[in-house]
Amino acid sequence: MTEPQASAGFVSSQFLTDKAEIERVFRIFRDQCSPVQLRFNRADDEYTARVLDVTAHQFLLEDIRPRSGMKLMRDQEPFSLAGRVDGIYARVSEIRVLQTAEDGGVPYFVLNLPTELLYQQRRRAARFRLPLSVTKDGARLTLHRGDRALSGYLVDISAGGCRVLFDVKSDPEIQPDEVVESSEIDIPRLLSLSARTVIRHHAYNRRTGKLSCGIEFAEMQVRDRRRLEQFIQKIAKITDPD
Repeated sequence: MTEPQASAGFVSSQFLTDKAEIERVFRIFRDQCSPVQLRFNRADDEYTARVLDVTAHQFLLEDIRPRSGMKLMRDQEPFSLAGRVDGIYARVSEIRVLQTAEDGGVPYFVLNLPTELLYQQRRRAARFRLPLSVTKDGARLTLHRGDRALSGYLVDISAGGCRVLFDVKSDPEIQPDEVVESSEIDIPRLLSLSARTVIRHHAYNRRTGKLSCGIEFAEMQVRDRRRLEQFIQKIAKITDPD
């Protein structure tokens, strides 16, 4: 495999060993829906895949191309993984599939996050403002915080998170990086999903009663992840990223 060359502006390469940092790098590839390249030790062909989802300890790969790579994945053949997107270059020297699974008959592969990763730069996912044709019917996110539900309007969205505006009568006293175990997105006729989320930042205007929140999608079911990615790809064609 020919490794991508570093672009101007890269200061130096480094090897990441912190699990949280490695997780963030894989989340970038997931959020950008960017393919990664696979090279198996016992095969001459190059393959591509997409990062379907990422957790604190594992990541999921899907859409292996060419399809002959599916058997190599199922056989747990060791391979290297590399990818480049928006200034990021990341590479893992050797990794292998932990488990093969499927959702609705569509296969995906479960792998442990690597203990070491070659890393060069990190960029955030593009976030898209929802078109009027989407928001006019009501595009909402509901946070289930304990026994209280907080529902607001989606302003923009990416594969990794969204911005939401809430009308509130009083300060909901959100904690820094508050984790919400159950959140629901509902865009009538277009998207409905549930996720575990983290409120990364918020601002409450006491005068107007408006609460603005930047929310990260931490975890969701594979089926919901695919729905979200398909929705992002659709609106990306009709709107410019923020």
